[in-house]
Amino acid sequence: MQGRGRWQSQRQRIGGILLAFAMAFVHPAASPGQTFEITGGETVFSQNSQYYFGEVGDFYPLGLPGGSRTGQSASPDVGTAATGGLTLHLFVEVFYFSYETPGPPMTTQNAYNGLNPAAGLRVPLKNGFWEGDVGIALAEAFQTATPVESLAGVYLQTEYYQGLGPGAFDFFANYIGYIQYIYGQARYFSPVGETHRRTVTFFLGPELIGQGNNNYNAGQGGVVLGVALPRLHSYLTFDGGLLRSSVSDGWGGYQGFSWYVSF
Repeated sequence: MQGRGRWQSQRQRIGGILLAFAMAFVHPAASPGQTFEITGGETVFSQNSQYYFGEVGDFYPLGLPGGSRTGQSASPDVGTAATGGLTLHLFVEVFYFSYETPGPPMTTQNAYNGLNPAAGLRVPLKNGFWEGDVGIALAEAFQTATPVESLAGVYLQTEYYQGLGPGAFDFFANYIGYIQYIYGQARYFSPVGETHRRTVTFFLGPELIGQGNNNYNAGQGGVVLGVALPRLHSYLTFDGGLLRSSVSDGWGGYQGFSWYVSF
């Protein structure tokens, strides 16, 4: 019951932050050229592991020479805002991550309620971009039969996007310092269809994910489906596949979902 209560509290916290930021979309004082973003999603693993997140952010053009709006290719869309020239990216992420570690004398439940404020630069490239971000990782850690612990450390994030052939390659990675946790994700998207008048466009491709630290690690491989909804300024992502982790023998599975909106 304590785990359920923590998750309900986390959902309320995420919902409050995202709602407050959503109100900023209609704020008349928004600077020309700024782009706001809001995103959220989940990934559920076999072996009793799950990850939920929400993020709000702001892309602010620095007004320096950098070419056209190459920060995002129009096709395929990988679920990020279009930017032009050198761009400042400010964002705050909240998340809940938990996993189980089996072993004597009992299975241990590990959970983290986290908050990551960060800032970085998006640098335009031909048919793509590179972004690097630095911030602070804060969390409350819950572990079976252990007092709640407050943690703090560095937060690092990077993304590289490049148009390649009929589609595009996207690599994303981050690092949470207080538990030395690394996450890396590589995807390739190709357009596979669209509806009449291009109100919906579909993208499909493979993905590989590696993540972990000294106490837990997992490798994943699967398929990702992207759904672009330009009239709603939205991009939906569905992914799933096979997973093998250090907390269980044999193979399991995973599935994920995210929704990205930018204005």
